[in-house]
Amino acid sequence: MKAFRSIRWRLQFWYALLLAAVLLGFGLAAYAIERNDLLRATDAELGRRVDSLARALRPPPPAPPPGRRPPERLSREAGRDDGAGDDLGPPPRPPEPVPADADANPALPGRLARRLPAQEQADYETEGPGRWYYALWQRNGAPAASSPNCPPDLPPPAVFARRQQGPVLRTRGSLREACTRMGQGELLLVGHDLTADLLRLHHLAWLMAGSAGAILGLGLIGGHWLAGRSLQPIADIGAAAAKIAAGDLRQRIGTEDTDSELGQLAQVLDAMFARLEAAFARQARFTADAAHELRTPLAVVLTHTQNALAVPCASEEHREALAACQRAAQRMRALTESLLWLARLDSGSQVRRRVVFDLAGRVADCVELLRPLADRRGITVRTELNPSPCTGDPEQIDQVITNLFTNAIEHNAERGEIRIATQAGPAGATLTVADRGPGIAANQLPRVFDRFYRADASRTRASGGVGLGLAIAKAIVEAHGGTIRAESEPGRGAVFTASFPG
Repeated sequence: MKAFRSIRWRLQFWYALLLAAVLLGFGLAAYAIERNDLLRATDAELGRRVDSLARALRPPPPAPPPGRRPPERLSREAGRDDGAGDDLGPPPRPPEPVPADADANPALPGRLARRLPAQEQADYETEGPGRWYYALWQRNGAPAASSPNCPPDLPPPAVFARRQQGPVLRTRGSLREACTRMGQGELLLVGHDLTADLLRLHHLAWLMAGSAGAILGLGLIGGHWLAGRSLQPIADIGAAAAKIAAGDLRQRIGTEDTDSELGQLAQVLDAMFARLEAAFARQARFTADAAHELRTPLAVVLTHTQNALAVPCASEEHREALAACQRAAQRMRALTESLLWLARLDSGSQVRRRVVFDLAGRVADCVELLRPLADRRGITVRTELNPSPCTGDPEQIDQVITNLFTNAIEHNAERGEIRIATQAGPAGATLTVADRGPGIAANQLPRVFDRFYRADASRTRASGGVGLGLAIAKAIVEAHGGTIRAESEPGRGAVFTASFPG
């Protein structure tokens, strides 16, 4: 798309991509840190509970044999000096019975109840997410004990080495478990259900994603505004340049940001536009002043030559010289009038008034006025004048019609033909003037509207033209907001088409 090729959209795209990458990296890093902290805290608690359960399940020390005093009692008796050392007190309690199976663990739930804190006991009885559970296997792999909330499908851990040191951690879905081998070869496993913690992590991830989306949206809005503000001088420069190219040399960029690089560029261009306007103004003023000053001496020359030619006593040689001076003066007067036209158009006073009129009626009047020139050369004029309303200065439009018609007469073949047509369209009115002359070469078509330009030897000054008719026509048409173009093939004549706004 054309919009995405602009500098503004490219800057916006790369800014959004960079911001999205930063937010994504930050979110993933924060999620990973939070998850690692959760697992680290869970693993530490699992290790502590494994140690606590191992101590609770460890059998008590054996009772001393009958007739032997405990070490603490012997120390008390050694300190007595009353000779009553034969009194040994009440007999010791008999030892707890030892199971006949040497591989059977003597741990019982009652012992856990006596040796575990109440909170841990409650944890091993809680159901649902966040529960803690344990399981114990004998040395031969047979289950020995488990908490009430232990998962029914709990697989036994892999066989440990006899001297395995410390608990081994494993993860099964949302369950995190630690297992260790006890002193008599039993395997103890403690597990924790992480469903609630993982759900909290998922909520945190969605919260971070929503926050990142909001930050990205705000960043895109701010970046769009910042890019537009930064590139606004470029848009101002383009708008001012377009208006100046259209002929309005008074336009300036006038940016308020004079500290940035684009602001400094705008200042330089404003200074250049000012010098350009001054140069064009001086040129137009010089052309107008020169043409105006030439009108008086030319009028004097024409008056004297006409008076001299009116005297019958002049010799034939004198009359020929005076006639040549008269023709030259008339041509210079036509050139002066044309220069005055161009000077007025270059000065900015292009269209003095705008009214709605029928282009076909103005063309009919101009054709009737100039038809004697065509009849003098035996040129046939064919018209196809359809009602064509347009808006502009009728007098200046008459000048365009006259210049195009005169150009077709002067550069037509003897006893040739001229076709003039008007047509109304959705954008305005169109005037077409076609001749049967020698035509114009393709490489010369772009310059036919240049001032004083002549395409070939057939378009010489012998016909009385000054080389400014088409230039004046182009300036008037563009001043009205229209267009004019020329089409031609060598040997097949030329076609000039002028379009005026409706």
